[in-house]
Amino acid sequence: MKHSLIPTAILLLTALSVEAGMDLGSNRLMPDTIVLNDGSKLRGLIIKNDAETVTLQERMGEVDIPKSNISRIEDQGEAGVYFADMIDPGKLPPWRMIVQDLRTDDNIHSFKEIPATEIDNGYLKDIPYLSFRINKHTEMNVYGNPEDPVCLEFGVYERGEQITRFKKIIRAYLAGCLESRAEIAALYALDEKGDERQVGNIRFKVLPPTAPDAYGGWWISMYDPKRLEKARVSETEYKKVTLPFDQVNTADGRLLDERSEKHDKFLSETIRSWASKMPDFRGFYRDKMGQLKLLTSPQ
Repeated sequence: MKHSLIPTAILLLTALSVEAGMDLGSNRLMPDTIVLNDGSKLRGLIIKNDAETVTLQERMGEVDIPKSNISRIEDQGEAGVYFADMIDPGKLPPWRMIVQDLRTDDNIHSFKEIPATEIDNGYLKDIPYLSFRINKHTEMNVYGNPEDPVCLEFGVYERGEQITRFKKIIRAYLAGCLESRAEIAALYALDEKGDERQVGNIRFKVLPPTAPDAYGGWWISMYDPKRLEKARVSETEYKKVTLPFDQVNTADGRLLDERSEKHDKFLSETIRSWASKMPDFRGFYRDKMGQLKLLTSPQ
């Protein structure tokens, strides 16, 4: 693994209806519905809702809708049905569930997809994955099909107080995704200096910065070992969807912002190659007023 992170938890904002052949990107980017007085509906992401106006982020831009024109606001869509379906014992949550958590957390100032970097050794070698930077110093990685992941991994390159805080927060978050006391006990029993434990289908693992496959970061993951092996691809296929670590990060795990254009180009090509597994959604950030803004893939 190779990666970087900071406080809080994660996976993808979107309204749901998972039907084969549907336009995944469209629904994922438009989780909210506004019903107007004439019965018509607008779909998008509500980024502001005050006493007079609702601001809706649609695919082509933002629109301000006077409250006097609105009959009803449905800001959860079919999310309830989706969440009920995904909490299956022994499975990991889809990435959109985590992003749904993030978008409602004011501590998350930015959440951005970055190129996945090559992991050339260890248990995650040759497993395709999505990689996201949270704020500036935290990383989240989702391995395999993001809708039904085989591994969730979180890491941080920071030291001292930052990493201590991260360790506490991320364990608390992961515990909220688990179904049994035995799983939660195994999660909290992990030795921070390096350890792994398994309960049922799920294995929990900690990699310290000194581990060969930690790339200088501290990592915690939970995964299904059997399904992980089935997700492994050839080295040739793997290199098509990853970049060398030093083309994305500095030696201490900070993002190379000056290469953002090259990163965006790589991600666009990767998204097209993965087709339905890769959403249009690339992340979000909060402006100076604290309003949510979306980052989407170029069309």
